[in-house]
Amino acid sequence: MKKNGQEIQEFGNLITKTFNKNTKIQTHWAEAISVNWEDKTMVAKGTADNLEFHDVLLGVGDCFRKPKKGARCLVGTILNQEAATFLMACTDLEETVITANQTQLTVKETGFIIKQNNESLKDVLNDMIDEINKIKVIYGNTINILEMTAIKERLNTILIE
Repeated sequence: MKKNGQEIQEFGNLITKTFNKNTKIQTHWAEAISVNWEDKTMVAKGTADNLEFHDVLLGVGDCFRKPKKGARCLVGTILNQEAATFLMACTDLEETVITANQTQLTVKETGFIIKQNNESLKDVLNDMIDEINKIKVIYGNTINILEMTAIKERLNTILIE
């Protein structure tokens, strides 16, 4: 497996050649056969010709999409090189990861993960609610701990990490 930076550079070079030669990116409808989420690649099979596409890139740099096995996918081929393929779109996703410098948004079927510098928004909000629940008011109304706990539980169904 090539280092992520090398793949991005090669992908960029292929795109540049495509634009410079006015060569169109070919597209193929395919079905996701298997996904290697660790390497951010997949194997897909063309729906029209059953041709297999190996090492299809699931993204480059800032955005990666993990299609479900069996999802219908639009695969792009650069300069008619079937070894240079990338996922353009798909009908059914398990996960999407978008990264901007130190900020990362992960969207899964079960909810969202928002991190900044490895600090999770869910953890920060849970810590805040826990601290609010510790407040004791001597005169007047205190906070409704049961309601705050219910809000925390609702939050935890949206933010999963």
